[in-house]
Amino acid sequence: MRETGSHVFASCSGAPETVSALFLRTDGKVLLGLRASWKRAWADHWDAIGGRVEAGEGLDEALLRECREEVGLVPTVYRLMLSAPEYFPERNGAALHHIYVVSAWDGETAENLTDEHSEIGWFSLDEMAALPNLTVAELIAVVQEYRAAP
Repeated sequence: MRETGSHVFASCSGAPETVSALFLRTDGKVLLGLRASWKRAWADHWDAIGGRVEAGEGLDEALLRECREEVGLVPTVYRLMLSAPEYFPERNGAALHHIYVVSAWDGETAENLTDEHSEIGWFSLDEMAALPNLTVAELIAVVQEYRAAP
């Protein structure tokens, strides 16, 4: 079941689009992946699970594919919370990022299935805030907003 959040910004014309999933467990912990050192953007930083939207693919379709490929989980209940341009286009290249909170999914346990992350782990919001290498603090704000919504 797809729900829509309230923070959607204008698209970046011609820029690639990405989808990211913040898997949120009932104990309040969020799944993050430590981006591999070979990644161009945000190498060695903790980030949401996801990747680029492929040509001809819708956002929901890309979200389901990326999550299945990277961690073996398939979102079943999710909400688009934020669509925003890349914070540092001069360093990482232009992109439009779509960030979802996923509150239910198919799959037993998250597993690191690709070389895109050197590891994955579950973090409380306080633990996320204490990470010196979290990609952007807005990830915490997105989860807080989701939890505060009716």
